[in-house]
Amino acid sequence: MPRDAELRQSNTHVAREIAKLIVSGVWHEGWTLPREIELASQFGVSRTSIRESLSVLKAKGLIAARQKAGTHVRERINWNMLDAELLEWTWALRPTEEFARQLTQVRRIVEPEACAICAERGSDADLARIERAYREMDAAGMDSRAYSEPDLRFHRGILMATGNDFLVAFGATVEAALRMSFDLSTLNPGAPRKSLPYHRAILDEIWARNPDGARRAMHRLMDLTERNITSALSRRHSEAMAAADASREHDA
Repeated sequence: MPRDAELRQSNTHVAREIAKLIVSGVWHEGWTLPREIELASQFGVSRTSIRESLSVLKAKGLIAARQKAGTHVRERINWNMLDAELLEWTWALRPTEEFARQLTQVRRIVEPEACAICAERGSDADLARIERAYREMDAAGMDSRAYSEPDLRFHRGILMATGNDFLVAFGATVEAALRMSFDLSTLNPGAPRKSLPYHRAILDEIWARNPDGARRAMHRLMDLTERNITSALSRRHSEAMAAADASREHDA
């Protein structure tokens, strides 16, 4: 691996590890971070790498520097929760029903209206790209891994077809929410495949240039998604409780 690529990978790793300390609450809001030299020693990297990693976290709104007071963790309301990496890190540390609910809530606000705009204004070429993604989803069969990428393209294609730069920017949030759903779908066998008719209904309403129908079809998909997520998280909780009980019995 080229030296520059190694440095970027190292910086990303350090930024992620520091972010984990912040997101998990180990370094809470208002916490003053150790000095650069201490962080470099803690993570086994150069001070340059630490500076670049901190710059990444500043851009995401996690930290800020105060003159003569060092670098501190910002209040959560200042975090850029629409950032794809921050969403990924947060989900990895807090796979909770509340976090899943919040992500799905954002999708409900954005995607049905995006579908309506897409049906009204999207070009035939835009709609053809969405249909190609759907056909790849169909071809994936029961393989959830093969299904996931065209599913992402399907939803991002709808956002892009609106021609609205602000809606397109929500693509990272939608992608993070979808990847969360994929992570959980392995706990609900066949869940991705069961969503295929709902995607077909969305596609048909968009091709029919029916904004209201497209909006309703996306809401129906969101209903299914919420049920799948609730079921998967409940199953995960039950499995964790069973494992804890088994561990206690083993130790007794």
